[in-house]
Amino acid sequence: IRENLPPGTLVTTLRAVDADTGAFGELRYVVLEQSVGDPTMGDGRDAFAVNGSSGELRSRLTFDYERAKAFQLLVRATDAGNASATVTVRVLVTGEDEYDPIFLSPSFNFEVPEGARKGQTIGRVLATDEDEGADGVVLYTLAKPSPYFAINQTTGSIYLRVDSQPQAGAGRAKREPREMSLEVQARSPLPASRVASAQVTIDVTHTSFGLAPD
Repeated sequence: IRENLPPGTLVTTLRAVDADTGAFGELRYVVLEQSVGDPTMGDGRDAFAVNGSSGELRSRLTFDYERAKAFQLLVRATDAGNASATVTVRVLVTGEDEYDPIFLSPSFNFEVPEGARKGQTIGRVLATDEDEGADGVVLYTLAKPSPYFAINQTTGSIYLRVDSQPQAGAGRAKREPREMSLEVQARSPLPASRVASAQVTIDVTHTSFGLAPD
């Protein structure tokens, strides 16, 4: 069951089979025990209810994945002759993306040192996400590809895609920029992930890529 769904959400329908016919083949269902892994939520006895005749198992709470990720129930089916059988039901709570990633700063400033080589890291951005599970994993991308820079999607390290050249003083191309800007995005690996952005300004005063800006 997904977190944040309202009480009364159908989880599953339990079905037992009795070879008897007539009244003795009619079954009644009851939850005997409920438990939850997080002791702060008590014993979980009020988390689920089963319909005695249909076997429909429904939630009685709105679940929070960050507090409880699994419940275990013991359900009994009894016929009119008082013969019974039990089954253990495990219900997993799945999370949803509730929180935006948060960068440690809305902007970052780095510098390309003179003589930096292809693959050299020039700085690192960092974001956190309060979600748990896959929704809390942070991956980094550039909003627009850069011919000069790339980012490690798991560490947030920004590195050079090309070798730099020492700046040529007065001979430096007048149109070549002193700064370059990137927009970095943070998101989880899931398709419906929330996204956050940060601006990165890179000082290239001490180096040259030999190209004029777009």
